[in-house]
Amino acid sequence: AELAAPNAAADDPANNRLTGVLAVQAPVRLLYLGERQQGARQQLETLLGDAFEIAEGPPESADFADYDLVVLDDVPQRSVPEPAQRRLAEAVRDRGVGLLHSGGAAAFGDGGYHGAPLADALPVELIGEQDKIDPSVGLAIIIDTSGSMGGTRIELAKQIGRIAVRRMQPHDRIGIVEFYGAKHWAVPMQPASNKIEIDRAIGRMKAIGGTVLYPAIQEAYYGLMNVNTRYKHILLITDAGVEDANYEGMLRRIAQDNINVSSILVGQGGHNLVMSDIANWGRGRFYAVGSQFSLVELILKQPATRKPPRYKHGEFETQALGGAGWWHDAARATPPLLGYVEVEAKPGAEVLLEALPGNHPVLATWRHGLGRVTTLMTEPVGAGTARWRQWADYGEFLGRVLARTAADNPPFALHLSRRFDTLHLSARRLSRDALLTPAAYLVGADGQRLGGPDIVFREEAPGLFEARFALPRDEPARVVVDSAQGSQRIAAAARSDQSGETQVDPATRLDLPLLAARTGGSVLADASADAPLAGNPGELSFVVTRLWPFLLLAALLLYLGEIVHRRWPRGG
Repeated sequence: AELAAPNAAADDPANNRLTGVLAVQAPVRLLYLGERQQGARQQLETLLGDAFEIAEGPPESADFADYDLVVLDDVPQRSVPEPAQRRLAEAVRDRGVGLLHSGGAAAFGDGGYHGAPLADALPVELIGEQDKIDPSVGLAIIIDTSGSMGGTRIELAKQIGRIAVRRMQPHDRIGIVEFYGAKHWAVPMQPASNKIEIDRAIGRMKAIGGTVLYPAIQEAYYGLMNVNTRYKHILLITDAGVEDANYEGMLRRIAQDNINVSSILVGQGGHNLVMSDIANWGRGRFYAVGSQFSLVELILKQPATRKPPRYKHGEFETQALGGAGWWHDAARATPPLLGYVEVEAKPGAEVLLEALPGNHPVLATWRHGLGRVTTLMTEPVGAGTARWRQWADYGEFLGRVLARTAADNPPFALHLSRRFDTLHLSARRLSRDALLTPAAYLVGADGQRLGGPDIVFREEAPGLFEARFALPRDEPARVVVDSAQGSQRIAAAARSDQSGETQVDPATRLDLPLLAARTGGSVLADASADAPLAGNPGELSFVVTRLWPFLLLAALLLYLGEIVHRRWPRGG
């Protein structure tokens, strides 16, 4: 590594080179399954370089536990027998093997993976040939509990609220706001699965106070804005005895945010202009309920069916998400995609890349047991990523995605430090094998084992092994730690942990020999040498004395003297 100073005139060439040693681990063992993508293995080897060791083989006979990562690329479900899918899912869940499921027309739902053994491990939803869908709904019920709602009106309002709650599904969200001069969440926004507690909260309502509707509608609107559901609805139940306010402006603004407002007039017959206008401005419906024999049952959603997602062709802009750990130095401005499969991410999945418009996930990931599963909704080296392969950072980005998906469960956590001529090596067992022990030895720059005794470990605590060994400080330490689960490497540079100062400009640094001569001191060439620090005899030297104890004593004596002086008796 070269360190270049901005101003060459002030540059010190002797201080511009940093020499070190790095431990390079074994390449990631990758099993590629992709019968439809011709020449994909060779293209991946070119993109990824020597950091990956790519193998191919039939899935029915592959031992997935022998690999760090399995790439299932555009392979239809019929080509991966169900026993092989179960073994792959178990290898991910129980052994920590990584899985990347990618592809286009032959992957995901189009490839027949809906309901397959591998489907539960994927972070995206797979739609079958024709699935019934029940869209989620967020419902905020506003119930008037003012004094004018006394008698049968409040009971009618409660019955209408209970009917609406019974229509909700567990994945829906519901909340109830009551207003009686002030607004109050009788039931905060929550999943509709807790219907018993919601029913009890409705039963506790009583008709008291005045009628102030405007803040209650605002409160319901704010509550729904924080709810992630397919549809959102506000249901207002009142006797229309409300204050005058600018309802139109507020309700039209709520409707622009795709929240519908319906109104129900209780206890009166016929039509009410205010309640009708509220429903009209809110793009909802108006109902009049005069008695329990005219109760209404609202249908807030309509279950439907949809076909499985299809591979979309075209040119699609993308939006990068996720943290720096996935992108690192790779540019986030990815080129357009030419094709991808439209899917939905499961709850809990991390979406790293979206296709626009629609914000459809293109790259999603999550943990599955001990392993990680990542889905790429296009072919890594197929038609959908033709523009990506012209992107200078594509190889680095794809390599980071694969490396972070691959198994990251080394048998030991290693730490190597040195002090002068002594090195300390610790190995903490991470494997679940309680009998696994490490063995270590030194290697040279060519990777060949050096002569001399092996490094001997001692088990200082259960699963914690430590070793100390000697090595000249001017030689780098290259250590290989072997175990039954493979080899690991670790290295330390050729230096002591107490190095000389190298960050001071030679033109302005302090002249230490001159300082020592002027003050009667001495210069030590080696900080570890046992050299005297006393001044030279016969020369001027300086003595530093701490004065604060004497000053403290003098202050105390003055204080006592003043007291004696003030209290000393004086003659008349």
